[in-house]
Amino acid sequence: MGCLIDLREATILLVDDEPDLREIFGFWLSSICGTLYKASNGEEALAVLKTTPIDLLVTDVRMPVMDGIALVRRLTELVKPIPSIVFVSGFGDVDQREMYSLGVEAFLAKPLNREDFIDVLKKAVAERSALWLDPVAATSRQSLILHAEGIGGTAGAKSIRLGRGGFSGHTEESLILGKVSFHCHFVSGQSEMSGQGFVRWYSRADQAVGIEFAFLDPTCRSWVLKEIAAANPRSFIPSC
Repeated sequence: MGCLIDLREATILLVDDEPDLREIFGFWLSSICGTLYKASNGEEALAVLKTTPIDLLVTDVRMPVMDGIALVRRLTELVKPIPSIVFVSGFGDVDQREMYSLGVEAFLAKPLNREDFIDVLKKAVAERSALWLDPVAATSRQSLILHAEGIGGTAGAKSIRLGRGGFSGHTEESLILGKVSFHCHFVSGQSEMSGQGFVRWYSRADQAVGIEFAFLDPTCRSWVLKEIAAANPRSFIPSC
């Protein structure tokens, strides 16, 4: 996606099989976004995505014909850059590790209020340099120290993998979903990375964790943003 500053510049595709919700969400969005398209299932949405540049895809998960999960998987087959993606669903049976890796940025549970909905969408289209500036108010109850070879590498390597909105790595520490303070040391001698975020997925099986950025320390903020811009990753939080 291109770098946007304001939701009013965005072209949004809203996908939901419930007409009432399409109408409500459409009403919320129509006056604050640039252009709004609607679809009732993933197949209709994919047809729009193949012909129209979309900045932000807001989609339900469970739908007939083609659900939201299948839609996101099909998006990875498209050559052009994928839009930012936000899931809105009343169900929790989603492999978030996979979806974050495929580009999903946020998961909103129904029912939801307009303010929370709009705040998440504004963040999804914001330029990266406008994010992660302020420390999380409440102190994190868990902290994570990672020792890695460097940035990048293939899945499974002992390195940090950066996405558009966070990173993944391997750890022997046991973590729970929620707030976390992190500090990454690199064997390669690269500048260290520290800040605050949210554990979005954790796998005990392969000792892997995915963390969404909430705040980047000023000492590392500049080079992390440059790394993300240079890599232009499709994943929001890569799998590892």
